[in-house]
Amino acid sequence: MDNTRRRPLWVFFPVLALAGFLVLFCLSLAAPSPSQPDLPLQLSQVAPALSDGAQEETLYQQPLSQPQWSQPACAIIAARSPYTVYLDGTLLASYTPGPFEHGRLVHWVLLPDTDLSGQLLTVCAPSQDLTVLVGEYSDLLLHFRNANVPTLFFSGLFLFLGSLIWLLSLGAKAAIGGQRLRTLRYLSALVLLVSLWISMDGAVFQFAGLSGAVMYVLAIYAFMAMPLFMLQFYRSMMAPDSRGLRLLCRLHVLNLCLCGLLQALGIAPLHKTLHLTHALMIATLLALLGQLVRWLGSAFRRQAQVMLGGFAALGYCCAAAFLDYYLGGQQLYLILFSAGILLYVASLLAVSMGYLYQEMVKSSQMRYYQKMANTDLMTQLASRTAFEERVRLSPTLAGPCACIVMDINGLKQVNDTLGHSAGDQLIRSAAENILSVFEPLGTCYRMGGDEFAVLLENTTAAQVRKALSQLDLSISRSNLTQSVPLSLAVGHATGQDAPIQALFHDADTAMYRNKNQMKRRAAAPS
Repeated sequence: MDNTRRRPLWVFFPVLALAGFLVLFCLSLAAPSPSQPDLPLQLSQVAPALSDGAQEETLYQQPLSQPQWSQPACAIIAARSPYTVYLDGTLLASYTPGPFEHGRLVHWVLLPDTDLSGQLLTVCAPSQDLTVLVGEYSDLLLHFRNANVPTLFFSGLFLFLGSLIWLLSLGAKAAIGGQRLRTLRYLSALVLLVSLWISMDGAVFQFAGLSGAVMYVLAIYAFMAMPLFMLQFYRSMMAPDSRGLRLLCRLHVLNLCLCGLLQALGIAPLHKTLHLTHALMIATLLALLGQLVRWLGSAFRRQAQVMLGGFAALGYCCAAAFLDYYLGGQQLYLILFSAGILLYVASLLAVSMGYLYQEMVKSSQMRYYQKMANTDLMTQLASRTAFEERVRLSPTLAGPCACIVMDINGLKQVNDTLGHSAGDQLIRSAAENILSVFEPLGTCYRMGGDEFAVLLENTTAAQVRKALSQLDLSISRSNLTQSVPLSLAVGHATGQDAPIQALFHDADTAMYRNKNQMKRRAAAPS
């Protein structure tokens, strides 16, 4: 019987979502974009008027009266609506939206550089969503660049903030736990996605030559992915995890897969399925609001209050943005959303900084307690706990290696006759001599009582013998100034990529053999 646990189907949704994004991104690279004149961008906006024809369409008509234009042009923001452009009845340009059409892209129609005085410019479209401007090309370009200053400001601000949070997470890697580190990284990813969405949705990079189709795909995918990282930010702070938030994460990933599939199959473009993302986003905001309200009665109360303040600002701005998107012509949609997210991110960042400080304090305390547990306070050598931890984490010594075990001779007699203070001094003296010789070569441990051990890696047998001779010499020198002489029984074992436990056993056996020999010599008549 096959006991292999089958992975749930939803595990593959992120892979499908990523694959869908890559497919659409590649298709967007090949999608045609409206032409832009190869010229270095005065200014009159044409107002719409309903035609009297049988088929209702909006006419944008403007008698031209500026013969001094050296580079006359017509700029059109089509909002994904088809249009045709005529000059005194002569067709100049015609546009039909494709599957990867960016609604805020500026379409350029160059006008003849002849005397245009008295000629009638007409733009026909089935919608009144168009923005039509006519004038000097350089003046038009300057107008659109000035109009994009708020977009550039918010995009750059979020880019700077997201990069700063990412660098903060990297700098804090050694000071905080993985869970809190993920919290900062999710926040950084969210802020960077906001920056990408603002810049792509505002089409500011059109003037840098970036394809409108590419900006279209990047803008919508960035927008759809933002709630996912917002949910992950909250989940990373929770223990245990929330089933509701986990379900919403899966729904957002499924939404990415579904919208990408509908676009790839030509059933519905990405912008036509945004109402699904909007509905999921509203559900996400309500779920997070409920979670914050529950946190008000827990230890997270102060953090919840800060996030609720940012959440209220986000909710207000999102409501205004959605109204503008569906009812107001999308004039302030981007700015309202950006301002709300900025205030919300500020609250999340304030909470994250508080968590970071708390985790740094906890980490500092943990390192102190760990050092206390792994260090023998009397000798400052590594403790037996540290030895056992070394064996658990890395049970084998690398290369030519050795283990040395040492035991103080006659410590019990010194304690019984001269007192424990003298015995303690003898232990410290042994540790000082062992450290002076072996600290540059390996790790020294006090195994308990009067027993010590040294682990050496990448050390030859000749180096071990030389170090043991240096230990004898060091003890002899220290005994010249001590009232109680120090004597150590020493045993060692060498090997190649050998297990620590086996080496320790052999060295311990050799040490007891050496101790018995020293006892017999001491007992023999002179």
